[in-house]
Amino acid sequence: MNSYQLLLSALRSLNKHKIRSLLTTLGIIVGIISIIAVMSIGEGAKYRVKKEIEGLGTNFILVIGGTPKRLMAQRGGSGNLTLKEQDYTAIINECDGVAMASPGLQGSQKVLYEGNNWQTQLGGVNEDYLEIRNWALEKGDFFDKNAVKSGKKVAVIGQTVKNEIFGKENPIGKTVRIKKIPFTIIGVLAERGKSPDGRDEDDIIFVPVKTMQKKLMGIKTDKYGAIIISAKDKDSMNKTADEIKSILRQRHNLLPTEEDDFTVFTQDDISKASDAASGVLNILLLVIASISLIVGGIGIMNIMLVTVTERTKEIGIRMAIGATTSAVLTQFVLEAIIICLFGGLLGIFFGSSIAYTVGQILGWPIFISLKSIAISLFSAISIGLFFGYYPAKKASRLNVVEALLEQ
Repeated sequence: MNSYQLLLSALRSLNKHKIRSLLTTLGIIVGIISIIAVMSIGEGAKYRVKKEIEGLGTNFILVIGGTPKRLMAQRGGSGNLTLKEQDYTAIINECDGVAMASPGLQGSQKVLYEGNNWQTQLGGVNEDYLEIRNWALEKGDFFDKNAVKSGKKVAVIGQTVKNEIFGKENPIGKTVRIKKIPFTIIGVLAERGKSPDGRDEDDIIFVPVKTMQKKLMGIKTDKYGAIIISAKDKDSMNKTADEIKSILRQRHNLLPTEEDDFTVFTQDDISKASDAASGVLNILLLVIASISLIVGGIGIMNIMLVTVTERTKEIGIRMAIGATTSAVLTQFVLEAIIICLFGGLLGIFFGSSIAYTVGQILGWPIFISLKSIAISLFSAISIGLFFGYYPAKKASRLNVVEALLEQ
């Protein structure tokens, strides 16, 4: 028998037991669904996170007070107040790669307006902050250099704060109270959405950093929790970050053996950390998918062994009229591969459907790559070949006389 005849014979054999063939493929289908869905949703998530990281600002560099270990223990936050006004000034004046910078303070306070109150994040920044972050205003204005220097009691609010405190009322010119201190709303920020760590960026109020220091935090000296920086050039962002580290270590009189009392992040650092975390999760999910494929493969081996037993007499007749050992072996291997390939195709279809559905629900772009389809088909064929070989070998080694006498 030639290859075409063997294929037709395998298809006819499978067609006799449609339901059994379909049920046999369930493990393969589930495994392939997992591979397609995991890879597609993972690519979509990476794309979304990449866009969100790009949305942090123009060539964004963040310096946070405190060692990396201490920040991890505190789960992030605005850092410790180890950065000073002189550090900020030195970065601006001595680091050629810095375009703009803003000192930063962060806290959480309750905001009151005519009986309404809302617990929100409070940020103390300077006049360059919105430009560094590429953050637009929906209405009104941001505070200027004079407002920062004189410590004016003005505020710019995010969309969540606007909706919770003012509803449909225009907040511009209205007065809210923070720690019993009146602040005039001069601007409303454009909607930003979620940050890469899942925080609502619109749930915030910005006030001049000097006002935050003196009025709301009671800090007597010019100390900051962070310095937010925009580098002049994306390609030299890491070099600029190294220069900043060198300047701060020198200013803080740190010995070569001493650990930094600050932490510097760039957009590249955040992106790499995100990719690493995503990669670990994808590997874990693909391992689970592989287990499903192996279980499916064992099911196929089991059903093929049953098929060999049921068709012993048929095999004997074929061998008696001239079918070779290799022809019998090839036919049963082909049957196993076809079952797995059929399951793989169904898995690709359902996996793609699930990925698109999840993408629609989460608002993520979904990418069904040729790579994921190729991996899925290769995995299905490999499972069929590996787990179908033993039953096929058993069929090809049957004794012709004993097979013909089988009842």
